[in-house]
Amino acid sequence: MKRTAVLATFFLQILSAQVPLGAQNVADSDSSDRLSQSVRSPLVLLFDPALTMRSGSETIITLHHGITRAEDALLGTHWFSEDNFIGKTGGVLARFAKLAILDVPVDYFSVVLSHEYIGHGARYRELGIDNVHYAFDPPPPYGKGGGEASVSLSGNVISYHEWNGITLGGLEVHSLINRNLGLRWMARKEIQYREALQYFWSWQIDYVYVQETTEDLTSNVKDNDPRAYIRILNRDNGYADPNNPHLTVRQLKSMAKLNLANPFVVFAMFAGLKTYLWDGNRSTELPTLRFGEVDYLPVLRAGWTPFGPDFHLENYLRFGNRVSLVEFKIGDQTFHKSWGGIGVGLRNMCSRGRFSADMHLDVWKQPALRFGGIPGTSKGGGVGGAFSVRGYYDFDYAGQPLVAVLELGYKSVGFLEGYPFDSSPVFRIGIGLRE
Repeated sequence: MKRTAVLATFFLQILSAQVPLGAQNVADSDSSDRLSQSVRSPLVLLFDPALTMRSGSETIITLHHGITRAEDALLGTHWFSEDNFIGKTGGVLARFAKLAILDVPVDYFSVVLSHEYIGHGARYRELGIDNVHYAFDPPPPYGKGGGEASVSLSGNVISYHEWNGITLGGLEVHSLINRNLGLRWMARKEIQYREALQYFWSWQIDYVYVQETTEDLTSNVKDNDPRAYIRILNRDNGYADPNNPHLTVRQLKSMAKLNLANPFVVFAMFAGLKTYLWDGNRSTELPTLRFGEVDYLPVLRAGWTPFGPDFHLENYLRFGNRVSLVEFKIGDQTFHKSWGGIGVGLRNMCSRGRFSADMHLDVWKQPALRFGGIPGTSKGGGVGGAFSVRGYYDFDYAGQPLVAVLELGYKSVGFLEGYPFDSSPVFRIGIGLRE
């Protein structure tokens, strides 16, 4: 425990590392002006007893941010004058080399690690399944960048819903990472280029994974997650003939195209290509729609649940010193009718002195979930919900604005991205850095 505390403290010191003056960018001073008007956004290392996706997705963002801050502090993004054609060409080529050799492997692997260990792994841990085999290819450009989280299960031990929970776990974590990054950017009114690259890879891997899935359910092609999801979903609802599925892979691909309606992806690409590669800057201002004193950005995307696909409208709002995410979810009607939900998250709901608090509330109407064996025992169904409050307490450690975190709440039986299926208390504890 003492060793863990020392490592956490050391990592938080890396998070707070300052970029050397010789490597400062012109745009960084503009960024500081913007941040003085922004909501402080903590980077936290979170723990919960179940090692769930919700805590893991935030922790991976913090770890990634710490690594990239250390890289920038050591290497910078400018190495010589770029006032003429030769200098600009050399600067762009040097940054591209850094991107290919160092940035992409770190950013890409952070997403693949999340997909396998934080996504699939969380569902295995939830079901008490041990001896999971994790394997990772070297990330691009050193390898294919794939990963695996697999286990051999014999007998009728888990339900179709639980099988699809495992299958979907990797895809769930992508949306959680990107949701947290989107909220962070709204709070800070800026996009940091390495966070932008992490966001892009998280979105790209998720989207391409679905679009490249084999549509033939009858072949002996090895399943990937989307193909297994469709196969299990049809079988669960009485369509066991692979020649006549009620929901096809092609339909899933069409639904996934909704994920193109995401302005954060465009901004992330701009931050990577223009802000970093061309200008050599580390951050750029986040464009938003402005309605009076409210900043707003909408995101449309498809999601995957054990009951079938659903469709999300995520509304990111910033007003005063508060940031909110209001999410509407409507379930696909192929297998079940009239299901969906609404979620509200409010950051910096209240603050007093060194203390501040966030709030999360989700309410849904869903079919019942089945647990243990096939077909399994049904639990829940109808109206359910989840609620939690997260408190932050700021304190100084060696001159750094550290923050202690505690989140408490409760979730009823039902599917909610990143949470266990069954009813459970919400308990998360952590430490972080308030930027």
